[in-house]
Amino acid sequence: MAQGVVSDNWSLQDISSLLVSGMDDSSADEIIVKDKSHSYNPISFASVQTEALFDFITDLVLRDEILVEERFTHAWTASNSPILKAKELGVVRSYPFLNEPEKLALPKSRIIEHMCSNESLKKSHQENVTSWKETQQVTHPLLSATMWGGAGMCARSFVYEKSYTPHPLRKRFFVNSGFMLPAGDALHQVTSFLNDEQMKVSKKIYGTDSLYSLFINMPAIPLRVIQDSSSIPQLIEVALEMRSDFLNLREWLKQFQNALSNDDINEINNYRKQLDSVSQNVSAKIGLGATGKPVTMEAGMGIFKIATQANPINALKNQFGVRATLNKLIFGSNGKPEMRKFVKMFDQHNTAIGYDIERHFTKNT
Repeated sequence: MAQGVVSDNWSLQDISSLLVSGMDDSSADEIIVKDKSHSYNPISFASVQTEALFDFITDLVLRDEILVEERFTHAWTASNSPILKAKELGVVRSYPFLNEPEKLALPKSRIIEHMCSNESLKKSHQENVTSWKETQQVTHPLLSATMWGGAGMCARSFVYEKSYTPHPLRKRFFVNSGFMLPAGDALHQVTSFLNDEQMKVSKKIYGTDSLYSLFINMPAIPLRVIQDSSSIPQLIEVALEMRSDFLNLREWLKQFQNALSNDDINEINNYRKQLDSVSQNVSAKIGLGATGKPVTMEAGMGIFKIATQANPINALKNQFGVRATLNKLIFGSNGKPEMRKFVKMFDQHNTAIGYDIERHFTKNT
């Protein structure tokens, strides 16, 4: 079974705009859900574009295919976007989900019920439904695109049994409204794991001072792609070329996904143990040993060396295969040079937009 993901044409539209026209200095609106009401909070649109790009690059390298709704591909295929190369190669593939609307209708309706977590959202959504029936226009366009459209994509994901990578504004709305996507996605589990381990390394190396504790928190795969790119169009070219470098990890993720899809507890446990092995190895490298068995960290030329107190068998296992790949991603870079390089590509170094993007990808350790 192909390890595919459903993605938003909305995301690809914003990515194409970023790659073709540069960073947009306007604001986007994030929907905030609090108690019995919802409101709109302006955030940097360039940061939203960048987050969509980073999500896309991760999927581009580590998924077999990215499926988008065929009916709305015109949102990004009309431009001379570098991501058209991914479509030509079949990595991004349009699919006619709406050819079978009856399969989507009831799941979408039920998902909307879960997303309408307070009376304010219910009221505004009903106003959208009513105005669409009467005029083919909606009263609250952003809410419609974010919630109503997001529910449709979630329905596609559910019915066709594929994971879903939502547009950043939809992702934020899901979190703010308390709507949760299914947990059984191998890539999301692994990227979350990589993020946690990278932050563990940052805490150990740089400390956790309450004032000076914000660190760049870039996803591991986009970080590697930026390292190997020297121009904006190359970001997609390099990501596509990098698929061969990460073939073994992609195959491992496919098998992990099959175990999750089949609810094979023994196999799932096997893959989790491999991640635990990597985590233990990272802890050993940075000096987080077991109680009574302290380990030391040696650092030279950016390479971490395992101290003799570490578990030698686990250390050996982490020098080969998928575990070695994950270790390299965790210890590759703290992301700051890559973020600086990225904003320079768009001529936004030391600008307000560059600052917004850097803050967007920082995390308090």
